[in-house]
Amino acid sequence: MILHLFKSAVFLGIFAALLACTSSDDYLFDSQNSQQIEVSAVVTRSFDNDAAKSKADTIQPGDSLIFLTSVSPSKSIRNRQYFWTMDGANFASEYSFKKNINEPGVHKIAFIFIDFFGDTLSDTLTVTVASPPIMDTETFIPAAGTQNIDPDSVIRFAWNFDDPDSLWDISFRFILQDAGKDTLVDTLLSQANFTCRKELSPLMKYSWSVSAYNEFGQRSKESLTSSFFTDGKSGQNAVAGTVCIHSDQNKYNFRVTLQDSSQAELASFQLSGDPSADFNIHPLGKGAYNLIVSVDSADDFLPDTLHFNLKADQVLELDSIILQDRIPPRIQSLNGSDTLDYADTLHFIVYDHGGPIPTTKINVYFEGEYVPNFTLLNDTLHVPFVKESASQNWASKMIFVGAVDQSNNKVWKTFYLRPNATLTEVFSD
Repeated sequence: MILHLFKSAVFLGIFAALLACTSSDDYLFDSQNSQQIEVSAVVTRSFDNDAAKSKADTIQPGDSLIFLTSVSPSKSIRNRQYFWTMDGANFASEYSFKKNINEPGVHKIAFIFIDFFGDTLSDTLTVTVASPPIMDTETFIPAAGTQNIDPDSVIRFAWNFDDPDSLWDISFRFILQDAGKDTLVDTLLSQANFTCRKELSPLMKYSWSVSAYNEFGQRSKESLTSSFFTDGKSGQNAVAGTVCIHSDQNKYNFRVTLQDSSQAELASFQLSGDPSADFNIHPLGKGAYNLIVSVDSADDFLPDTLHFNLKADQVLELDSIILQDRIPPRIQSLNGSDTLDYADTLHFIVYDHGGPIPTTKINVYFEGEYVPNFTLLNDTLHVPFVKESASQNWASKMIFVGAVDQSNNKVWKTFYLRPNATLTEVFSD
C-alpha cells in the first residue's frame, strides 16, 4: 500500500512539473493561424488571357465551353477531393477543361472542393443550351409575288417555324417596307401571324420579312423574305424593276425612259443608284412597251432596251437590269503621238467615261522599272524623271503606262522616249 502511494505521488509530481513547463494556451485553436480557402469557377470560350469570362453563357447544342477554376491560396493546398457536376451528376474531375454540351436546357454546373478537414466549398455556373428557331422560307401567305392585293383592305400574313428544342418561347420580328425601302411596319410578335390594317398605295410592290428569335436572343439562321403587289383601278397596270451596274464606284445616276409600241416617249426620269435603284411606273394600260435604261454622264456604260407587254390588272416586275462597261480607259500623249521627247516631267492624258480613275489603279514603268511619285490632275498624268534615268547615251527607250477603270477594264500603252536635247537643257540645273 505504501509503495502504491509512493508511485502515485511520483506520477503527480512529474505531471505537475510538465504543467509548469508548458502553457495550456498553446493547445487551443487560434483562428489567426488558419488559412481561408476560397474557390471560384468561370466559363469562357477561349484560353486567351483577355477572353471574356463569366458565370453564365448560352450556347447551341454541341458547342464547346472552357471551364476554369481558381483556388485560394493555391491549388496545391491539401484536399480530399475536387470535381464538377452538371445538374447534380458527375461532369468532370479536372480543375480546368474544355467540353461540349449537347442536352438542351438550363444547366447548373458546380465545382466542388473538399478540403483536408472535410469541409466542402463550391461555386456554381449556369449554362443554357438552346437551338435557334428555324424559319420555313417556303410556305407562307401571301405567297411570293402575289398580285392584286387590295391596298385599302386588311392584309393577313402567316408563316411557319420550328423550335428544335420545344422548350423556349419564340418571338418574331415582322418588317413591311414599300418600294422605296421606307419601313411601314417594324414590330415584335409572339405569334406566327400578323394583321396589317395600314392603307397602302395602289399598283406598288411591297416587301416583307420575318425573323424568329428564342428567349435567349438566338436568331433564326434564315429569314423569310417575300413581296406582293397591290391592285389598282380596273384595267390599270404598272411595271417595276431594279437597275444596277458592275462597278467599284457606288454612286451613279440612271436615266429611265418609257416608250409605247410606236416609240413615243411616255415618261423619262432620273434615279440615284447607291449602287442600285428601284423604279415603279404606273398607271399604265395594257399593251406593248419599250424601256430604255442608261447611265447619265458615263457613256462607257451601254444603254439597255427592254420590250414587254402588260396584261390587264398586272404589276409586271422585270428582272434586274444590269448595265455594263466593257470599254477600257484611254491613254495618250498630249500631242497624240506614241513617240515623246525626253523631259524632266512627262505628261499623258488618262481618262475613262465610266467614272474617275484613282492613281492607285495607274502604273508607270520605264525600261521595266516602276516609276513612283506620279500625279493625276484633271485627267492629266504627270510623270517626273530624275537624271539617273537618262545618265547613259541612248537612242530611244520605252515607257509603259497602264490603267484599270472602275469596271475592271484594263489597258496598257507603250510610248517611246527619244533624247531631243542635252542633259543640261533637259534638266534646268
